[in-house]
Amino acid sequence: MKSLRPKLPLPALGLVLVVALMIVVMVSLPSPQEDASEGAAIRSGDVLALTNARIFDGQTIHADATLLISGGRIESLLVDEPPPADVETIDIGGGTLLPGLIDAHVHAFGSARSDALRFGVTTMLDMFRPPFDFDQTRRQRESLAPTTRADLFSAGFLATVEGGHGTQYGFEVPTLAGPEVADDWVEARLAEGSDYIKIVIESGAAWGSRLPTLDADTVQALVDAAQSRGVMAVAHVSTQAAAAMAVEAGVDGLVHLFVDEALDPDLTRRLVEEAIFVIPTTTVLAGSHGRSGRDWIESYGALAARLSAQQRQSLEQSFPGSQLRAGRWPMVLSNLRALHAAGVVLLAGSDAPNPATAYGASLLHEIKLLVEAGLSTTEALQAATSVPAERFSLADRGCLRDGCRADLVWVTGDPIRDIDALGGIEGVWKNGVRVAMTTEEVVRPAAATEAVALPIDLHSDGQWTASTDEFMGGQSSAEIVENLSERSVDVRGRLNPGFAFPYAGVMWNPGEELMSAVNLSGAETLSLTLEAGSGDYQLMIFSGDDAAAAPIRIDLVANETNRIELSGYSSLDRSRLRAIGVFATGPEQAFEFTVREALLQ
Repeated sequence: MKSLRPKLPLPALGLVLVVALMIVVMVSLPSPQEDASEGAAIRSGDVLALTNARIFDGQTIHADATLLISGGRIESLLVDEPPPADVETIDIGGGTLLPGLIDAHVHAFGSARSDALRFGVTTMLDMFRPPFDFDQTRRQRESLAPTTRADLFSAGFLATVEGGHGTQYGFEVPTLAGPEVADDWVEARLAEGSDYIKIVIESGAAWGSRLPTLDADTVQALVDAAQSRGVMAVAHVSTQAAAAMAVEAGVDGLVHLFVDEALDPDLTRRLVEEAIFVIPTTTVLAGSHGRSGRDWIESYGALAARLSAQQRQSLEQSFPGSQLRAGRWPMVLSNLRALHAAGVVLLAGSDAPNPATAYGASLLHEIKLLVEAGLSTTEALQAATSVPAERFSLADRGCLRDGCRADLVWVTGDPIRDIDALGGIEGVWKNGVRVAMTTEEVVRPAAATEAVALPIDLHSDGQWTASTDEFMGGQSSAEIVENLSERSVDVRGRLNPGFAFPYAGVMWNPGEELMSAVNLSGAETLSLTLEAGSGDYQLMIFSGDDAAAAPIRIDLVANETNRIELSGYSSLDRSRLRAIGVFATGPEQAFEFTVREALLQ
């Protein structure tokens, strides 16, 4: 067998360097160049008729209807009457036409807008991204020219404190030190092109961590500064106490559902009385509670075929500690049901590309989860169309009426009767032009090296290095304990506050240098025995042509042999495998664990 033993000592940078590179690349990656067709005129006299359709116009359903499209807008919705005789016609075959979907909570980087469009998301409401291209995105969303990307509205930089949530991603974020700077801070964001203001109230308590966060006076000052300028203020929360602070300050909406305790009826009453909406981001909560939507999405072959490599990668990841939180999932659904029953306005948002989500596809799963939480199918579809359009003042979106933008989705079945029919998306139109539904993947380069013979004992080949969450703002520690065993590696350390999802442990590097790619294309399974005390543990596998690509994350079970079928992860590039990490995750605590009999075969 070819030896994998490094020829040179490996620097003890571990996962810190990898995550730094990954975040910097993700943020600095420019959006695709403006479509060559943007700015071109669309002949207003050309009319397209979509006939024999069930049409959900954003509010109500029309049976046996026809939609006329011209110049990038809806010209007319005809019910029980034929289309004009001299127009191009597409027979919808009794299927359903929906308004283009609006994802009310994303973080749009890289190919996000083109990836989302293949799944019927024609408008995205971004909740945190640097304002490097806001002039371009504004021009696109104001245009009716053909485009290959969803339109984007954004909060730009979020409001947080030094060291708080949002500062851990490897780029500079303007923070606030107190209420006296709130007015200037909001003014600066609006000058950059932010469409609304997002305020972070995140102590980390719901996730077993501790983070500095904004105080009540600063939150109040931010809300006042935004609303006095005629823009909305929304708040990131994960605890009921944070939600109560945001409501007291008079925010327009909460952009997450809190998950730490059962809903207080008094808080619910105030949400209703003050018309404060909630974007629960149920699909990302499902992923962080061990209930990823991956299986539901991939059960539809047509949907699975449209996933790009980046979408598959984020969908196949899991949150640290997700299995520890699995028992809280019923409370998440219970709180969501209580909000809906009380009349709180709910908007659909995916929070992609967080672990266990994918742009576009996860909004479909979000709609399904809203139905499981008690919304009718019509209400759930409204939460992804007309309701966010109304709350974010998007007058010609989320609707299929005269004058609305011709952004629409063709579903072969009837999602009003069965929400799972959303898996049958047949077509998408953006600005009246039908968009391509297939991915155009970049051909993978040749394998990194000559294929390495199997099996590979991770304790005899390659090298283990300690790795922690230091770069992400964490203060966790880890060290490898010297031992004489040839089939194990002993690790000890401590998970400490600083990063919302603390992690620490070890990484196995197969190549001669840190994170260098090795061709392990023949490997079908990875098995290892994890001996550990209480806590949560996670495997991360790094691969691909880009050393900065995000890893696949897989939960591990302590005190038994874990066997991972590598072929089950379509985004894993075994011909360029770079590292395998084993990490303790979860709340603050000391940890010790041993990895035994780790084998690739």
